[in-house]
Amino acid sequence: MKISVIIPCFNNADHIEETLSSVQYQTFPEWECMIVDDGSTDNSKAIINSFCESDERFRYLERPADLLKGANSCRNYGVKECSGTHIIFLDADDLLSTDCLEIRNSTKRDEDLLIFSTAHFTESIKEATPFISGLNLNLSPINYRDMFLGYWIPWHISSGLWERSFFEKIGGFDISQQRFQDVELHARALSSSILKFKIDFSHGYSSYYRKSSFHTKIGLEKRRFILDQGFLYAKKLKSFLKPQDFIKSEGLFIYLLFRFEEVFTLADVKEVKRLFQTDAEENGESYLKGDLAVMVTIFDKILSVPNRFRKYLSYILYRKFRFTQSKRLNS
Repeated sequence: MKISVIIPCFNNADHIEETLSSVQYQTFPEWECMIVDDGSTDNSKAIINSFCESDERFRYLERPADLLKGANSCRNYGVKECSGTHIIFLDADDLLSTDCLEIRNSTKRDEDLLIFSTAHFTESIKEATPFISGLNLNLSPINYRDMFLGYWIPWHISSGLWERSFFEKIGGFDISQQRFQDVELHARALSSSILKFKIDFSHGYSSYYRKSSFHTKIGLEKRRFILDQGFLYAKKLKSFLKPQDFIKSEGLFIYLLFRFEEVFTLADVKEVKRLFQTDAEENGESYLKGDLAVMVTIFDKILSVPNRFRKYLSYILYRKFRFTQSKRLNS
C-alpha cells in the first residue's frame, strides 16, 4: 500500500517546515507528499522546494489557473496527480505523529474510510488535548453522519485514511464549498450505501490539529461570508438527504444562529423556516421543534435585532442542545 499525503498550502511559511518534517520522519516509508500551492506570496515555495530537493517523495505542485482558488481545488488536484492507493489530508500547519502512517497501514483492511484519533494544540503537541472528548466509538456510519449533520464534528479531516477510489467515486471535495467543506464531504461519504467504514482510537493520537489564531479573527464581513457558506452547505444537504434525515441538521442551524448572531437578519430567519418547512410538508409534521423552534422564535418575534442579550440566550440554548445530544449519543 502506498499512502499519498495531500497538503494544500497558501502563505504557510510560518508552519510548513514543521508540517513537512512530521511527514518526512515517518517510520513507514511507502508514502509520497503532494503539496499544492494556492498562489502563496510568502516564502512557502522555497521551503517546500528544499524538501523536494532532499527527498524525492515530496512533490511541489501549483494549482492550475483554470481551477477555482481554494483548499478544496488544491486537495482534489493533489489526488488527481498522486500515485497512492490511499490518501491522508493534512493542512499546512498541522502535524502527523512519527508512526502515523505505520499505524494506519497496519490497521487498514478493506475499509473505504478508516478514522483515527486526533488531538488539537496551539503551540506544542506536548500540550495537546483530544479533538473531541468522550466520543462513543460504537456508533454506525449513519450515527456519525448525523453528528456531522448537526454540526457536532466527531473527527478532523486529518483523522481519516481514505481509499482513493472511494474518494473519487463520491466526487471528492466540493470546490464551491469554501467553508464547511470537511463536514459536507463526510456527510456525503457517510451517507453512501457502499461505504466500508471503521473507527479505531486504540493507538493514541496519530495527527495533530493546530488551533490557529486565523480562525479567531472574525470580523462582521467574514461572519457574513461564513454564514452564507453555512446556508449553501444546508441546501446541498437537502439535495441528497431524505426529508426525515435533513431534519437532523437542526444542530447546524442552532450553531449558526448562536455563532453568527451579529449578522443574522430576519431574512435569514425566514430562510431557516423555509428550509425546514418544505420537509415538514412532505412528512405532515411540524417543521420546527425543540431548541431550534425556541431560538427561531426569539430571533423572529422577540429579539429581532442583534444584541448582547440575544447572543447570551442563543448561547444558553446552544449549550443545552449540545448537552442533550451528548447524553443521547452516549447512552
